[in-house]
Amino acid sequence: MRPCYFGTQAAPPPCFLMPLPLPAETVKSTMPIVTITLQAGRPADEIKAIMDAVHSAAVTAFDVPETSRNQRLIEIAPDYYFYPVGRSSAFMTIEIASFPGRSDDAKTLLYQQITDNLNRAAAIDAKDVMILIQEQAFENWGINGQSATRFKKG
Repeated sequence: MRPCYFGTQAAPPPCFLMPLPLPAETVKSTMPIVTITLQAGRPADEIKAIMDAVHSAAVTAFDVPETSRNQRLIEIAPDYYFYPVGRSSAFMTIEIASFPGRSDDAKTLLYQQITDNLNRAAAIDAKDVMILIQEQAFENWGINGQSATRFKKG
């Protein structure tokens, strides 16, 4: 039998599970989980612009498909949202959970693309954006009820 790899078309079943890192093309094409947290009160069109700006940056920097989107936005009431000194009420955090394997250059490009896109789309200054990438080991991702290291296609 041939090895099965998560995210490839190369080896359809029957095949055996390959419990080792996913191929580079799989890491590149897997959309991370993005959580944007900000102070409540922005209009709906601005919220959409913020979410689109972050997604567009991920498409550019992390080379994920345009149609692969896994985002959520959390709004917190002003009385419960505290941000660092020197930042404005526009301050937001963007947390990105992803597979390991993306280069430092890709991450640097992502940071720049996010802040540039947010500035263009919603006039948000880079000083009001904090980005945290959390790389999770493959075995810490459950996809379709299986560990990503053992995902069987088909």
